[in-house]
Amino acid sequence: MKQKIINIEQSEYWNEKSGPKWVKNEDALNERLSILTNELFSRAKIKASDKVLDIGCGGGNTTFRVSKLLIDGGHVVGADISHTLLNHAKSKFSNIEGMKFVHCDAQNYSFDENYFDKVISRFGVMFFGNPSEAFKNIHSSMKTNGSLNFVCWTNMMENEFITEGMDVITKYTQKVLPEVTKDPGPFAFSDREYVKEVLKSAGFKNINIDKVYTFISTKDSTEKDAELLMGIGPRARILSEGNLSNEKMSMIKNEIIQRCEKRKMGKEISYKACLNYVSATK
Repeated sequence: MKQKIINIEQSEYWNEKSGPKWVKNEDALNERLSILTNELFSRAKIKASDKVLDIGCGGGNTTFRVSKLLIDGGHVVGADISHTLLNHAKSKFSNIEGMKFVHCDAQNYSFDENYFDKVISRFGVMFFGNPSEAFKNIHSSMKTNGSLNFVCWTNMMENEFITEGMDVITKYTQKVLPEVTKDPGPFAFSDREYVKEVLKSAGFKNINIDKVYTFISTKDSTEKDAELLMGIGPRARILSEGNLSNEKMSMIKNEIIQRCEKRKMGKEISYKACLNYVSATK
């Protein structure tokens, strides 16, 4: 029996608003997230025979990367709440042995119990309506001593890729930067003690959270980089509510291009980033 999607708000958001943006900007985002993705895989230590769950798999690139590590009966399931993203994933990665995609709300989906050796996620676990219940459900799907590894953002102000140009946008829109809370969203897990409490309440042990400073970089032109910055995250939300003229949008873009120019070193534009790498076992 198919489980009901209980997080309706996030389902609508990832199907109708953010999902299409991720599909459109997939290559650009995967390039920028490559360093942190490599670090996540290094920490997860996936073995060839593992059964792996990739939560919030989006367009499926991380799921596909797992599949290339698997032989000897290994299997990977990519789970996501967005039909938009999963349809895109299936269009790229169809008929690959040992890999499948599931449309579900991981908070209440009936995964096979005691099945997965490894659970991973790249920015996919911060959007649950009830994080404790979601991680209890994930916990039950894992084998004894199975491992959980995910990466999430720390404080928004520690991540220049998220904040660059925000002051320009708020200047022109007269909008206030939205307050960061523990509600579902990209920074819901920025507080490490809160994350530990959630995982502990779900039954996890050996919980460890490493705060890691790194960089998000791109070889895109400054114009393309500025367009991406304006098209995703809090900046895009503020702009969508600003009702700005084309002239003002052009002025904002030009100012952000100038910011990107200042960040350019050689062939790359770089942003300081700060991430929480979280690990735990069942």
